[in-house]
Amino acid sequence: MVQDKELARAVAGIPQRSEKQGDAKKLVEAFVDPGILPQIDSVNSQIVYGRRGTGKTHVLRVLEKSLGDRASTCAVYVDARTFGSTEQFSDTNIPLPDRCRSLFRDLLGEIYNGLLNFAVQQEGPSVDKALEEINLLGSAATEKIEEVKKDTATQKQSTQNAAKFGVEAKPASVFAVKAAMEDSKAQESSSSYRFEYSDKVIFPSISAPLKSVLGIYAAHLYILIDEWSSLPLDVQPYLAEFIKRSFLPLSSVTVKIASLEYRSNFGVNTARGVVGFEMGADISAFLDIDDYYVYDRNPKEITDAFADILVRHLANELPSGYLAGLGMETGAKLASKLFTERKVFQELVRAAEGVARDLINIFSKAYFVAHRKSKDRIERDAVLEAARQWFEQDKERNLSEALRSVLRRITDEVIGTRKARSFMLPRELATHPVIQQLFDLRVLHLVQRGYADKDKPGVRYNIYALDYGTYVDLMNTSKRPDLGFEASDENGDKEYVVPFDDKRSIRRIVLAEEILQ
Repeated sequence: MVQDKELARAVAGIPQRSEKQGDAKKLVEAFVDPGILPQIDSVNSQIVYGRRGTGKTHVLRVLEKSLGDRASTCAVYVDARTFGSTEQFSDTNIPLPDRCRSLFRDLLGEIYNGLLNFAVQQEGPSVDKALEEINLLGSAATEKIEEVKKDTATQKQSTQNAAKFGVEAKPASVFAVKAAMEDSKAQESSSSYRFEYSDKVIFPSISAPLKSVLGIYAAHLYILIDEWSSLPLDVQPYLAEFIKRSFLPLSSVTVKIASLEYRSNFGVNTARGVVGFEMGADISAFLDIDDYYVYDRNPKEITDAFADILVRHLANELPSGYLAGLGMETGAKLASKLFTERKVFQELVRAAEGVARDLINIFSKAYFVAHRKSKDRIERDAVLEAARQWFEQDKERNLSEALRSVLRRITDEVIGTRKARSFMLPRELATHPVIQQLFDLRVLHLVQRGYADKDKPGVRYNIYALDYGTYVDLMNTSKRPDLGFEASDENGDKEYVVPFDDKRSIRRIVLAEEILQ
């Protein structure tokens, strides 16, 4: 099976990122929805969180395609990585207002293009009127305000003392010199006028034509902003403020934003109030894609979902019906036929730690490890080797020396001393910069938020698991950590806590802040 040339070509051809898939139909066909799409397919403005590789872009692109197929709906997908210029990101001498306005104008340009395409595709006598309104929006996005400035009058006043010398004859034939001092005064006054161009964003000039063109077609505009966290943190709240004032007050406009939670800054408190979004009031942020792919919470469901993800991505790269000819037309059949046993595929899913991009990359590496060794199916050792390679190449190399040191201490304590892979942290440490960075880099994984320990009322914990790559080298040794979860002890063993609804328990390992220093 592994030696099949067409299948090998398909495995190598799976796009590593959703934006690399230019065919919107294939994007939709490759999408496996664990229940996310119904929650974001609404008129509510929302923020979608998720770490890199969890599928934020894929979700937005599928939503864009779904919305675009509906009548009187305009969906504009925007990648925030295309905003701005090198000066706006690297030159700190540029004032913050100028940087914000420039990025906002880039966003308006994308919306202008999207509305223009939408209007051109419509039929009827209102097209000319709609194009006129769209042009007004374009003008508001690009032109600067012209103002006439009058300089204040200037006056000059000078006094000169001039000595005039004369000769006067006296009776005694004495000549006397007469000096006369005269004052000379000069005064000048002038006025001048000049044109100045001020770079201002006039919000009514944006919202009025936008509301008008949408009203012409009784249409709804969806603005889908991806890669928000690629923007500088100091600019983000001000760009959010522009979005709040321009789009959120309009009932016919919905904004969806995909971002990394720990690299987002949607609002700041100032003396005049909040600049940016007030979470919950202006926009909701209840959806975190990571929560849907926690392997330890739903092992069977996640295994089935990831099997379906793989088979759909492969089907996109193969001729129609090719997988059926190999007997792998479903995820379950792929897991049983392409791997030596289902447990090996489960090992692959565990190694991916709930990240779809990691799943695809580890699968691809494991496939070609088996292919290189002339194996017909993927064995467990191939999965372990692929997981180790992916951890070293994609995760460990991005850790600073300080983060490596902290990760090593956590690993020594949790895996080395306690032979476990999960641990608890007081919930207030969730915002600790070290924890945020380790989580963002996918070497720590959040299993559950806000666990209430019955033995310590009032204290809540977050439960984390170490990445598979931190202990993959121990998997075939006696030092491997316990991967499974045990049935809860009815006698209330103090050594364990029970975080899951199905009463599975994990070791009680509580780390203090000192280990993060």
